Amino acid sequence: MKLVELFSYEGPIQRHLTNIIFMTGAGFSKAWEPSSPVGSGLFTIGGGPPGSLLFTLADLFGTEGEISYEQFRQLVYQLDMYERYPDLRSRYFDAQNIAMARSVLRQAVVAKFQELSQLSHFDKQSSKFPLPNPTSAQKDILNFFHYLGTRSSGADLLSEGLRTQFITTNYDYVIETILDNIIPDSTDSLFNYTYRGITPTEVGTDPYPSPLHGHSLVDHLLKLNGGFEILADGSGYVLDYSTRSANDLVERPPVLILPSREQQYTDPYFKAIFPKAVRLMRESAVLVLVGYSLPDDDALIRFIIRQFAEEREDGFGKYLFYVDPAKNGDKLKKLTQIFPWVEDQKFPSLFLYEAGFAEFAKECRHLMP
Repeated sequence: MKLVELFSYEGPIQRHLTNIIFMTGAGFSKAWEPSSPVGSGLFTIGGGPPGSLLFTLADLFGTEGEISYEQFRQLVYQLDMYERYPDLRSRYFDAQNIAMARSVLRQAVVAKFQELSQLSHFDKQSSKFPLPNPTSAQKDILNFFHYLGTRSSGADLLSEGLRTQFITTNYDYVIETILDNIIPDSTDSLFNYTYRGITPTEVGTDPYPSPLHGHSLVDHLLKLNGGFEILADGSGYVLDYSTRSANDLVERPPVLILPSREQQYTDPYFKAIFPKAVRLMRESAVLVLVGYSLPDDDALIRFIIRQFAEEREDGFGKYLFYVDPAKNGDKLKKLTQIFPWVEDQKFPSLFLYEAGFAEFAKECRHLMP
């Protein structure tokens, strides 16, 4: 909170715009909604009814009742290899049913998320992400981000102060719900102030309200693994936050990276947002890792995070926070795999917080003026 005041446009030193990135994983959504899945639970799915494509895929691993997380990773990896190397395809696989298999797996992941938790679907009538009865933890998180949102100014089209940015590996709509519910004007929308790295043509069936953002008022929300709402539409994309049927999800699957032994980021969506994430990392002074375990499978995402301080000298004057219930020693071990020099805790300055983000936001809230 001392840094928030230091970088604020009302701080002791007149500053240009200073970015603070919240890099969020499943633990961030868990802090917001305790039923949100973490770890491998989201990717342990049922095998489907006999005769279905999902049943046949499960049968490849000798199981009829359930596809485990490790089997899921192996299955996606096998589809990736079939797609990349046609000569390796087994006798009954071709380009078309590989695409169908991916669609069925994505639909199964959406269904599993809905089984475990709830998505905050966009309400078309009010044009908002509703939050009728926020919990005490949600109120703390809302107040925290609302306060950060008041630490920047776009007066006279001069951007100064602290700007909050989001990069996430999550598929859900938690960040959208937060951003939409901290806007002072209840008739206003987060889509007017949030850049997604791609410019969708529509939100639902309505034209996207801001095809080109101005720098004075916009922040970023970049979903590195895709999102349940991101749908390919010709050469572009639309955002659809509505409740969709299983058939519709298979016919128009969301853009998602599924866990694999080797991640495949070949969709044009990822080629569009990765450069945006890299630039944001390099242009930011504060990075807050929240509820993200830095898994070994996310090698490319680790490389993006490395751009925050690619060399020791790049970390001078920068600050790295890691908020997660894992032991601080375990978190430090993970960080040294990305920033080998971080153990001296100087370049960038390192702060480890051994609890969840709801507790972090609550403590910060008590320090607000």
